[in-house]
Amino acid sequence: MHEQCVDAGPTRCLMVHYEQLVLHTESQMRRILEFLEVAWDEKVLHHEDLIGKDISLSKTERSTDQVVKPVNLDALTKWVGFYPDDVVKDMAEIAPMLEALGYDPNANPPNYGKPDEAVLKKTDELRKNGDKWYEKAVQFVNDPSRVDKPQPAAN
Repeated sequence: MHEQCVDAGPTRCLMVHYEQLVLHTESQMRRILEFLEVAWDEKVLHHEDLIGKDISLSKTERSTDQVVKPVNLDALTKWVGFYPDDVVKDMAEIAPMLEALGYDPNANPPNYGKPDEAVLKKTDELRKNGDKWYEKAVQFVNDPSRVDKPQPAAN
């Protein structure tokens, strides 16, 4: 996809790094909507408030339990500790696109940058009210066992 996007050119394909979308949600959403020639709407920053109202979700989609939550930092490092040490050690060789996309393949955990204050607030709210978000996720997922159990707030 990367090569296809480069070939299509910047007027036809906009590259969006997920991590930057999470860290800088408003500025990235403004950039995306401008590219799409769609008027800015503050609602795009609060999708979690519209789930079950203006937005319906598939109960069978694997990521539904995450979509009901506000944009937060937790998913950025959820993969850390998942891969065996030998894979992490050889990451630059195994996944050369990481470097091509601007990531340090040797950083584990990675440093994606400093998040905006609004993202920090939403992440804190999610962690403090994990039970509420867990219950909301359960409403929208067929198999509640797939839903992440709430984690205690970090001190």
